[in-house]
Amino acid sequence: MSDRPSLDRLRELGRAQDEELAALDLEGARERFLESAAGGSTHPGAARLGPSRPRWIAPAAFVTLAGACAVLLLVLLPSSASLSFAVGSAQGQVGTWIAATADAPLPVRFSDGTSLALDANARARVVAADARGARVLLEGGRLTATVTHAATSTWSFNVGPFDVLVTGTRFELSWSPVREELKLVLREGSVSVSGPLVGGRRTVSAGETLEVFCQQRRFELTRGEPRAGAPPPPSSTPIAPAASGPAPAATGDRAIVPKAADASPRRPSWRDLVAADEYKEAMTAAEAEGFDGLVARASAADLLMLADVARFSGKPARAAAALTVTRSRFAGSGEAATAAFHLGRMAFDQRRSYAEAERWFGVYLAEQPGGSFAQEALGRVIECRELTGSASGAREAARRYLARYPAGPHAAHAKSLLEEE
Repeated sequence: MSDRPSLDRLRELGRAQDEELAALDLEGARERFLESAAGGSTHPGAARLGPSRPRWIAPAAFVTLAGACAVLLLVLLPSSASLSFAVGSAQGQVGTWIAATADAPLPVRFSDGTSLALDANARARVVAADARGARVLLEGGRLTATVTHAATSTWSFNVGPFDVLVTGTRFELSWSPVREELKLVLREGSVSVSGPLVGGRRTVSAGETLEVFCQQRRFELTRGEPRAGAPPPPSSTPIAPAASGPAPAATGDRAIVPKAADASPRRPSWRDLVAADEYKEAMTAAEAEGFDGLVARASAADLLMLADVARFSGKPARAAAALTVTRSRFAGSGEAATAAFHLGRMAFDQRRSYAEAERWFGVYLAEQPGGSFAQEALGRVIECRELTGSASGAREAARRYLARYPAGPHAAHAKSLLEEE
């Protein structure tokens, strides 16, 4: 985030101040004030041109101008301190996993007044924060956000392959990594969304709902109240159907009752639990079935799903194992490229291993240069090179990014890097 516009305005203010002070002739005003206070000229024999009177114009103008400068400094130069935030009642840490339980939503409150509420089972991270805002990664589930507006605010939300750029607004955002479905409901303000199907920058305004269905390759932008969601997944303890047919025949005072079928409910599989967005439970079920065995025989799509299950339930080593097997068993496939992207994101967000992350993002871009995650991968390459101290490499990646995504979420930062050359 560049401070260049603010610094340019300060330079203009400084030039204007110099011109104003020169015009006021402060030294001459000072001498005239001292002369009038002494009751006469400072030079013997000098002619008195009229009654003297105190000259307060220059000092007053100086005070007024200095006050204006102080106010503008406060407005134009925001605090350099990064935002702090709390997760529930605990102090939040950038990069740390935030997961709401199945029992209740989890509040996240920032020092600028911005607030988030993660719905039950939602998972997110604050991956970066500075004086102007933060970048939040929503891994899965639904959150409600109220972003405090300021002239220099810059907030972004990464959701799957999508980026949501926010200044100040109120909205609800959800992402299902299994169904690959995004839903954004705008209550106040406006945001811009970039990613697959929606294009480089699509504005969503108050009262509108954006839904993107990646697997069906379509999206809908509608006005009015959002339509009702899909019915909840079936309960793991379904109600047994009512018995049909005639009542059992009675013999004397005894009834002949047919033997009841086994009514014990079927235990849900890990796939059933994933469909219900219950990832911790899905991980428990996968471990019960034998996670390593599942990984050894799973399809490419199931391997990515197992990796999501492990990531979202706080098992990064299990996730990395599933992604690595995807790379080896299904080399050259789209799923293998997606696995490379997720390996890069895990290295970046969880371990802060930026050189490793850059390598995986580069693998993804080589294998899927026009893929769903290409825009984010290239933006992350810029960040990786900055964080490893490669200024020239970051500028080279910035030029590539602007050539492909001139209105992308990393575009402003990329331009600021090139302006520093």
